[in-house]
Amino acid sequence: MKIVKKTLFYILASLVALQFLLPLIWMILSSFKIDEVIYRDIDTIFAFVPRFSDLSFDSYVELLGFYNIFKNVGNSLIYASVTVVVGLTINSLAGYALARFKFPYKDWILIFIIALMIVPIEATILPLFLVVNEMGLINTIPGYLMPFIINVMNIFLFRQHFLSFPGELIESGKIDGLSEVGCFFRIVMPSSLTMYITVGILTFLASWNDFLWPVMALSNADLMPIQVALNAVFADTYNIFTSHMMAALTIVTIPIVILYIIFQKYIVEGSMQSGIK
Repeated sequence: MKIVKKTLFYILASLVALQFLLPLIWMILSSFKIDEVIYRDIDTIFAFVPRFSDLSFDSYVELLGFYNIFKNVGNSLIYASVTVVVGLTINSLAGYALARFKFPYKDWILIFIIALMIVPIEATILPLFLVVNEMGLINTIPGYLMPFIINVMNIFLFRQHFLSFPGELIESGKIDGLSEVGCFFRIVMPSSLTMYITVGILTFLASWNDFLWPVMALSNADLMPIQVALNAVFADTYNIFTSHMMAALTIVTIPIVILYIIFQKYIVEGSMQSGIK
């Protein structure tokens, strides 16, 4: 009976996984077809099972011929990486302070952070734009990156994690002569690697997929991240080919897939530690 239940569970899990993978499979296969073949196969099994005679690299060659997609992909990688590195440092320090230190109005600050978590980005994007514009940082990389370095959700996640961090490790570090800062960077951070990777991946994905703020903050094509650049390119193109769009989206998806494959173990472990559902 136990074997039957286990088998049924794996079958059900595989079907659910396949449901989420089918759009990705269709996108990748469509990027290797011409538009005529895409629409011919769209309501058949061949939309997901390739006929190798229909596949070619023509859409990629044509796409790269009129648009250097890798330039904007590089921009997105740089922006996301900077956001992750700087954001993890600042947000984890804030979470550590809220978890381990005692200072005036600490509880009120925590309540304020929790309250900010329920405010949608759409409600703050216009005031944020006005502030950055007054600082003269619109259409600059610092103006684009600065507003989202500090993330209240990440601060809260780190705070919850550090609440359960063994205080004995910190005390032993202080006995060995480490300062509070030394204990954090030499004991707490290395021991919390799983949590840092999990929050880092969530931050990277949020930066990589962001569209609303980059559209408002950046108008220089050379500075645009890939999501905004693709929108601008296809909006200005008279003949929009589905195969070109699928090829571009496939290239954009590759870094995310690689990131997940490398860190999937840490994602699961970190989600369990932080209580992410």
